[in-house]
Amino acid sequence: MLRSIRSFVLPIFLGMVLLGSASGQSGNAPILLHSSYALNTLPVAIYQNIKVDDFRRLVIGAFEDSGFSLTTIAKTKDEATQYKFSYSVPVGKKVRSAELVVRVNENQDRNKRCANCFLRLAELPDLATLQELPWMDQYEVAGHIFPAIDRAFAKIRADGQSAMDARFGFNYRDQWRGERNLYENSFVGIDLPDLKAATIASYRAAGFTFVGDDQKDPAMGRSELVFSFPIDPDQAAGVVYKILLVSQLDERGACFPCEMREAYDPYQQLPAAGLSGMSNRLSLEPRFAAARSLAFDQLKGATERHLRPRTVFFVPSKPAPLGSPRPRPVPPVVT
Repeated sequence: MLRSIRSFVLPIFLGMVLLGSASGQSGNAPILLHSSYALNTLPVAIYQNIKVDDFRRLVIGAFEDSGFSLTTIAKTKDEATQYKFSYSVPVGKKVRSAELVVRVNENQDRNKRCANCFLRLAELPDLATLQELPWMDQYEVAGHIFPAIDRAFAKIRADGQSAMDARFGFNYRDQWRGERNLYENSFVGIDLPDLKAATIASYRAAGFTFVGDDQKDPAMGRSELVFSFPIDPDQAAGVVYKILLVSQLDERGACFPCEMREAYDPYQQLPAAGLSGMSNRLSLEPRFAAARSLAFDQLKGATERHLRPRTVFFVPSKPAPLGSPRPRPVPPVVT
């Protein structure tokens, strides 16, 4: 059995990965929609002693109930069957159609019942084209299509229990984990200068000193707001703290979206304390932690109404205490 199953390999998982860089041009948009090959080459489920026509209705009906429209059923060179669907996604004022393919193996006996009908995972054939969409459009596509795929597989599992090989099980894990930003917080509808001003004001109110706006890559909409946090009032040097901003703008020039994340190094080398500065050094970490928390509270209050729909304000967990020894590099695992 396993030998015959392994002959039908190459299922494709669908998921979102929060990697990439942003741009005001759709051709350089970050890859928010991602497809990865599954390490497990087994099918999702195996169905037996069910009419092949009923098996088709089970799978196709579940996807149609989730908003997919069947377009074709076609055999592949390896004798698998492809159910091709289209899915309409509202993107801004337009509706975009995405194609989805579900591969199955309809191994039937002489009575046209499933001897072993293999249900496999789904694939977006035009994934590369979808990855070229503007940033916000990718969010919209992902937010609609992945929950719909998960609902379809959940319905197949529920409705096909009686014909499913219980020993093999149903090997599907939901691909949608809820809304995720590419970076920590995502804002829309606010002008980028206003977002920067709100961020600077929030950190200043918490005791940080604004140092400057470092335009890391203006063409790609990347910049860093650089701050300093005082270690010793008598020393000019302080802790270097940064906020990374990555932005796409709409036709009006407003964020669509602008995203940010913390970008400071907790392991940075601190200036020498000296005898008179030891008490300040000992109190640095609790003062910094309190100021950082206050800055996030201020920033949340100033920007929460501009958060990207379906998201909430996110405060990242605090990394290592300031001035901690830098961890040694972990050698790669040799297999």
